[in-house]
Amino acid sequence: MSKVNILIVEDEFIVAMDIRNRLENFGYTVLGLVDSGEEAIEKAADDSLDLVLMDIILKGKMDGVEAAQIIHNLFNIPVIYLTVDDNEKTLERAKVTQPFGYIIKPFKEKELKFNIEITLSKHRMETKLKQSEQWLTTVLKSIGDGVITSDALGAVTFMNPVAEVMTGWKYAEAFGKEATEVFNIADKKTRKKIESPIRQVLESGVTVHLPEQTILIARNGTEIPIGDSIAPIKDDNGNIAGAVLVFQDITERKQILETLAHRQEEFKALVENAPDIISRFNTELRYVYVNPAIEKVTGISVETFIGATNAELNLPSEFCRIYDHKLQQVFQTKQEAEFECSLAITWETKYYHTRLVPELASDGSVYFVLSIARNITALKVAQAQLIHDAFHDVLTGLPNRALFIERVERALMSAKRRVDYIFAVLFLDLDRFKVINDSLGHMIGDQLLTALARTLENCLRAGDTVARLGGDEFTILLDDLNNINDVTSVVERIHEALTSAFQLSGHEVFTTASIGIALSNASYNQPEELLRDADIAMYHAKLLGKGCHKIFDSSMYTQVTKLLELEMDLRRAIERQEFQIHYQPIILLETYKIIGFEALLRWQHPEQGLVFPDSFIPLAEETGLIIPIGYWVLREACRQMHTWQIQFPADPPLTISVNLSTKQFSQPGLIEQINQIIQETNVEASNLKLEITESVLMQNTQSATFMLLQLQEMNIQLHLDDFGIGYSSLSYLHRFPSNALKIDRSFIAKIGANGENLEIIQAIISLAQNLNKDVIAEGVETMEQLAQLKAMKCKYAQGYFFSKAVDSKSIERLIASGIQPRQG
Repeated sequence: MSKVNILIVEDEFIVAMDIRNRLENFGYTVLGLVDSGEEAIEKAADDSLDLVLMDIILKGKMDGVEAAQIIHNLFNIPVIYLTVDDNEKTLERAKVTQPFGYIIKPFKEKELKFNIEITLSKHRMETKLKQSEQWLTTVLKSIGDGVITSDALGAVTFMNPVAEVMTGWKYAEAFGKEATEVFNIADKKTRKKIESPIRQVLESGVTVHLPEQTILIARNGTEIPIGDSIAPIKDDNGNIAGAVLVFQDITERKQILETLAHRQEEFKALVENAPDIISRFNTELRYVYVNPAIEKVTGISVETFIGATNAELNLPSEFCRIYDHKLQQVFQTKQEAEFECSLAITWETKYYHTRLVPELASDGSVYFVLSIARNITALKVAQAQLIHDAFHDVLTGLPNRALFIERVERALMSAKRRVDYIFAVLFLDLDRFKVINDSLGHMIGDQLLTALARTLENCLRAGDTVARLGGDEFTILLDDLNNINDVTSVVERIHEALTSAFQLSGHEVFTTASIGIALSNASYNQPEELLRDADIAMYHAKLLGKGCHKIFDSSMYTQVTKLLELEMDLRRAIERQEFQIHYQPIILLETYKIIGFEALLRWQHPEQGLVFPDSFIPLAEETGLIIPIGYWVLREACRQMHTWQIQFPADPPLTISVNLSTKQFSQPGLIEQINQIIQETNVEASNLKLEITESVLMQNTQSATFMLLQLQEMNIQLHLDDFGIGYSSLSYLHRFPSNALKIDRSFIAKIGANGENLEIIQAIISLAQNLNKDVIAEGVETMEQLAQLKAMKCKYAQGYFFSKAVDSKSIERLIASGIQPRQG
């Protein structure tokens, strides 16, 4: 494909870049992206520009139609409109600019390329034709006639410059000489001299024409083929006063005639070989001409068309009705007509855009109509594909959200017309899809979604609809149900179908689905309401475990509403600084000395009062709000610890323990953030202890070790929180560097007179001591628990026995007074 330079005129930069990428993928060159008519006109002055893709709505003072008109008038560059504007008035304005195409967004790449290629081909043809016309016009204008006049005796009285050039005689020399001597002619074939036509005219008084093959023999012997006419010059009385000889060098005329004949053959070849069907009709609607393209389409010979009507040719009746009606309209109105129609021949239906052009007689009546029909089947197919794509998911081929909403809306209308009409909407979400997608790759993930789509289709009844909303979310419309058992049957078929493995590119993949169900009732008015409630039910199904389903009830909506309200309050809490930190002392059991504190977050809710973390931390994790909250806790705790270290100096210094959440630990900039907070608060890194749960580490196994080593290099202490309730294996402890283990409060709480849990606690303490790690017991509340822990040589503890978590002012009083050991 030869280089094609295209200018994109589009006011939306993202759309312009998308069009540019598509054009460059096709192999075209984009000379520029502009967003106003003024810039478009300036760019159009570039001689190398071949085509303009023009949006109608632009920036600046003029719109795309005005800019296109100026570009058409000044530069004759073809324009294709590429716009969302399908307004009839805009279309009428656009037609005046003689565009080569009008594409409505959104469009398919094939449609765009098709229009561009047709436009470039048509413009090249028109340019070629215009060049030919200009060339012929130039040739015709260059032809000049020689003129010689004589008196009644045949003597030369006048010669024009053209005659001087052709004969070789200067007018001054020829004046008064016998015209025969100056105008010396002969027969080209016989070489015999031809009798002077001037003498014949002077004698007969009538106009004389030279025979063909006449040549003028110039003064220097040059022979020039000529054509001429000699007419008498008469005075007022009708007497012959002389003669005028008008002649021209017909060498060029012959060349022109030959050229015209050649051009005519070219035009004929273009018409005869054009892919468009070109035909001509007389006033009786009979064919007087058709090009061969019609035979390829219909299988009817060209000769059969001549003199016949569409009906006589047994063409489809609907085609005949439309076509003949339009022909009659053009004959009557003398106006061009354009229309689209289909032509079904044998097994294939083709679509044509037809233009009818009237040919006017001298009296102004229409005596022929020229028809040019272009095959637009590919365009129609592309348009149909565009419509299909607009309502279907590209990956699975299932209906998309728009089509699904439309069908649920229809079901709602049916339910309002029929009191016995029941339907249900199912919301389905794959369990563990992210794990499959991340571990096996997106290609396998896409294959799983496609396979699931086919499985769901097989589980449904005729008339039901399954759609893909996006990701791993699918929706199902169960239409015209008999009762709730129909829903249950479909859901159970889906669960049963998912018990079998999917075979995907050599991988055996098992998955389950959580399904929420919303049953139709009179309270629903919008399809989105059913989707919402099915989604809520699906969320509750997930809480039951994998592969479960749940039918929506109003209590679920109440819970979700409360959760949303809590989320909004949580977001505002960050802005309004409603969070505060309480601190729980960590005690050295040997001396009951406070060696540090654990920072515990509290929320001072304006309506609910003091809210504990269990009520809002899971939501903060889910929404990602835990990231800014966690960094705030770390910064505030470090700031407070630095203040206390100055206020209450100790050897060793007091320390602060802060929990790191799963989301925080997975943040790529965690190390930098922690380092920045240490620098800002002036706390010593060795006085900071970060508490990390086993589950946090196991969910980030690839990066966990590296990050922990970085933190250790900064002299930050690492504590494994809630130890004993997770994985707790020796390989796990060796894999991840840490300084201390915190025994989970659930083990401490069960210490009783019968020694319950003592073996486990003893094992944890012994394990930590063997690994040279400290041990901290959480949740110590009784003297008995304390005694047992001291007996097992547990070094540190915290809990209500010593102090609950309190605010900073209370902590200062506690530091000043110290922890007093209780008795009994």
